[in-house]
Amino acid sequence: MIDIGNKGIRYWGIRILLYTFLSIYLYTFNYMFGQVKKIVVSDSAVYAYELEEIVLYGNKGLNSPSRLTEFKSEDIENRNVVTTADLLKFDPGLTITSGTKAETQTKIRGFPARDVLVLVDGCPINPGYYGKVDLSMLPVDNIAKINIVKGPSSVAYGMNNMGGVIDIITKNGFETSKTVFDISIGDYQFRKMSLNHSRQIDNLNYWISGYENYSRGYKLSDNFVSTSLEDGGLRDNSLYHKAGGNVKIGYQTERKDLYSFSFGYHWAKKDVPSTIYSWDSPYYRKFPDWQRYSAAFSGQWKLSPLFELKTILYVDEYNDRLIDYLNKEMRSDQILWDSYLESWTAGSSIEGKLTLFDSHQIHSGINFKRDLMNKQPDIDEAWETNFTYSGNLFVQDYFKLFEKTEITAGLSLILFKGENSQLKNKVSPMISVSHTLLANLRAYLSYANSVRVPALHHLYSQTSGNPDLKPEEADKIEVGFEWFHLFDNEHPNLSFQFAYFYNDLKNLIYRTSSSYRYKNISDANLQGIEVRSVFNFNQYLYTEISLCHLGSPGSIREIIEEVPANKLRFALSIKTNFNTSFNYEFNYLDKRITYMLAKDLGSYAVHNINISQQVFEFLKLRFEASNITDKYFEEELGYPGMGRVFVVGLNVTF
Repeated sequence: MIDIGNKGIRYWGIRILLYTFLSIYLYTFNYMFGQVKKIVVSDSAVYAYELEEIVLYGNKGLNSPSRLTEFKSEDIENRNVVTTADLLKFDPGLTITSGTKAETQTKIRGFPARDVLVLVDGCPINPGYYGKVDLSMLPVDNIAKINIVKGPSSVAYGMNNMGGVIDIITKNGFETSKTVFDISIGDYQFRKMSLNHSRQIDNLNYWISGYENYSRGYKLSDNFVSTSLEDGGLRDNSLYHKAGGNVKIGYQTERKDLYSFSFGYHWAKKDVPSTIYSWDSPYYRKFPDWQRYSAAFSGQWKLSPLFELKTILYVDEYNDRLIDYLNKEMRSDQILWDSYLESWTAGSSIEGKLTLFDSHQIHSGINFKRDLMNKQPDIDEAWETNFTYSGNLFVQDYFKLFEKTEITAGLSLILFKGENSQLKNKVSPMISVSHTLLANLRAYLSYANSVRVPALHHLYSQTSGNPDLKPEEADKIEVGFEWFHLFDNEHPNLSFQFAYFYNDLKNLIYRTSSSYRYKNISDANLQGIEVRSVFNFNQYLYTEISLCHLGSPGSIREIIEEVPANKLRFALSIKTNFNTSFNYEFNYLDKRITYMLAKDLGSYAVHNINISQQVFEFLKLRFEASNITDKYFEEELGYPGMGRVFVVGLNVTF
């Protein structure tokens, strides 16, 4: 057998994949130039984004099975964010923390991070080993929008979205041709730099982006009380350095067929802050090398006025090196273990939409992926290799039963095969009924059965793996309504959304500690409400208030650790005729339970402001202040958050 641990194999594998993608693209590009005449592309940016996201066909926005939260590029500009984790952190339905490995844990309505499906331009990026995505490694500079599905979801998403979906769509060259340079600086040598360039040449377009983020670490609150492991001031071992870039090339024919090729590379090295409590088994770790490669080729064809076809082929490779030291000095002669991890995800999907009438559309497709893990637990130990196959066949039907009643019904066949195991399958249904009660009032009821197959770590970990695990399941129900009022004929100036959700969880995968085997524990449930209200007074004044309440019995304590029972957000945005923008954000998190039965994390509130001034048409200045009251809080037990932070920056557009 070939030694998978040989690094040369990894690089040759990357080369082969890149050559394959490049050959496919060049062949398609050559074919298109030989067949298609010069055209003028107009108003195609929105259509191009549909190529790179899961679109719920039908009257978009009205037949979504559950509440859909959307972040656009302007939302990113109005917040104090560097990464995707920063952007989503204070959404009431999400809980994002960073603990023992300085990797974010993203929970949606209490579901663990491994149950949250993360897509980038339609491609799943959840690594197969642990199944959870570190959102702090995803920059925001080239993001066009993010859709978050928290409740029952479309069967088109497939499996492993039991907790919800974070669908990230990056910018493309169909937008206005421009070059944008952005830089921010702050305390402790913090810098954030990015360069984005896009251009459209007839029917060909491209988007190129690059970034670098660096910091010696972050400041703790002045109210922090020193411990034997942490003095305060600059948080120990919190340095990071990240860099990377993306290239996206698109082409549109005169029939509005779309083709897209993208490639991305991300690199980082970062320290891992330890717990601040000596009784809490402190770890002394760092990632001296973290890398991620991704490539995708996609196409969308309008084969007839009634039928549309979309396909994608992708690969995502993530690898890191993690060193664990014996003590705080972290010397090279005091290494406890030195591990390597390589995680490959490769797959493809094809889906079609058939529009029979304006009020009847059928959406069907198939997707498939293979997850491969290569791991070396220590530098002197042998490499381990494990893999799984998974797939999804689905059909979803949207139709209007009556003039004011819409129904979306779907069925998904989920297939899963682990190493040396039999093929397993599960049929999962979903249905959503929406009814317009009044002109501006819509009520809906949705149900979906969601499945999360075991991750590679659940199945094959030397200390905890259990190949006999059953897939996790959740019967998800959401009841809600949406109301809006128009002060003019363009935009809803006042809106209110309410959702009650209930999730019946089965076969949850859990282990008591890292030395115990994973097992399927007893059933449990998660339930709560989510409310959001927006008041858009005019073009100068905007307010938003949102709340999520999560309630569950004590039987599910293992899952909802560090998740607040109540989370509140208030936002205020003011703009002036002098091109000044002022944005204020208030976030309140209720107390949270921890794995220590005698110690809960207290409640806390954080205030952020963001002020920008358009000086010239090409130049914008920015000032950011985060946690302006310097509130001390712990995201996870023993892992405090940032104290007061000031950042200044500028944005230059050519």
